Amino acid sequence: MKRIFSLSIAFLISLSCLLANNGSGYNIRVKLDNYPQTQLVLGFYYGDKTYVKDTADIGTDGYFTFTADTLLPCGVYLLVTKPDNNFIQFVLPPDEQRFTIQSDVKDFVSKMKFKGSDDNDRFYDYLRFLGKMRPEADSLRAQMSRLKNNPADSIRITNKLADIDKQVKKLQSDITSKYPGSMTAKVVKASIEPEPPIFPGDEKEASLKRYYWYKAHFFDNIDVADPCMLHGPVLHTKIDQYITKVTPQHPDSLNISIDYVLSKMSGSSENFKYYLIHFLNQYAKSNIVGMDGCYVHIVNKYYATGKAPWTKKEDLEKIVDNAKRLEPILIGKIAPNITVMDRNNQPHSLWDVDADYTVLFFWAPDCGHCKKAAPFLVEFAKNFQNRGVKVFAVCTATGDKGPECWKGVEEKGFTDDLFLNMQDPYIRSRYKTLYDVQTTPQIFILDRKHEILMKRISGEELSKVMEQVMKFQEDKKKAKG
Repeated sequence: MKRIFSLSIAFLISLSCLLANNGSGYNIRVKLDNYPQTQLVLGFYYGDKTYVKDTADIGTDGYFTFTADTLLPCGVYLLVTKPDNNFIQFVLPPDEQRFTIQSDVKDFVSKMKFKGSDDNDRFYDYLRFLGKMRPEADSLRAQMSRLKNNPADSIRITNKLADIDKQVKKLQSDITSKYPGSMTAKVVKASIEPEPPIFPGDEKEASLKRYYWYKAHFFDNIDVADPCMLHGPVLHTKIDQYITKVTPQHPDSLNISIDYVLSKMSGSSENFKYYLIHFLNQYAKSNIVGMDGCYVHIVNKYYATGKAPWTKKEDLEKIVDNAKRLEPILIGKIAPNITVMDRNNQPHSLWDVDADYTVLFFWAPDCGHCKKAAPFLVEFAKNFQNRGVKVFAVCTATGDKGPECWKGVEEKGFTDDLFLNMQDPYIRSRYKTLYDVQTTPQIFILDRKHEILMKRISGEELSKVMEQVMKFQEDKKKAKG
């Protein structure tokens, strides 16, 4: 009896909490002066986008009322005015969702008043303070830009700017220390950039130390696992800056940063889900050569290991299969060997090509893009044939269309003194699967060990890219001594 009683009490407490939350819900009443429209839109942030939550008609009392029996996710919300879609921001804490807003669309910040929301009072006090400081700082910077050779004025203006900065930082510190759990404090703190200490050593060494410190402390002022921040304008900007600006744009470095960001979200399923999907889509759609390495990493580490349980089975199978097809031909991998036939039906292996660099070129006789690329390939072969480069050209015509390969070779000028011309009309080498040849032309640059150095290059860019690859490889050899 004792155990049943305890369970019943626990159940009743949980149920009463649930009913209390659902019963209170949200109720946001808005009155806007100088707003002649009869509708107002409530919007919200979600990651890098904004969405419409609700639309309210003006009531007989002159208020727009947004209300429901359930609570809204905490975050930063928008009141969007018609017809120009200007917006007014306000914060929405999880425990403060029944309040009144009154303002004037002609001057909504200075005229903003709240009843029943201390958090928004603090938020707008902060915005009004910034609004007061910003014009003064802008004016001082304009004066500074006009100064020529006047050290005294320059020092005076610099000191004034430093004083403004000091005042802003003091207010930020006061808000975050006095109201640490508030939405205002979260938004304010997230906007504060970490400031690296002064490092000893020469400028190059100190600069490198500052970079590593900054990267390690980049998220000190924002909790990326906080679901409230997912519904605000700051989190996505910070994460995007960390991934695309702070991190070197190489798959190895990016994969480490992606894992780091996701690891900080392990306690927040909503944030983790959003950003895992975001990163997957970002690198699946990327047109930057080599970024498929990030896509494959994300799939192998998260999707293929059951860490994306929300994904439908059929979608998951496609995602994993796509990664499996891409993985063998990532930059840095040894290119899969294929054995194909010359015009005399003699076999030739890709790995038997004796050259410092091999350009693997897949093309089709009836391909318009191949026809456009052909003159650039011919010119490339002429310019690089005495520089340790060979072109291994594989015609992709199949079945009874196979003979069209040799007609195309003649038409396009792919002469045997410039190209190693090959075909595989019955695809016995499985080159289409091994190299994911879904469209033509496809161009890969391999080194002597057949490591993939570059891929997915257009014919027009091949010569330029080859020069860059050769220079990079030469510099790498020199660095090794």
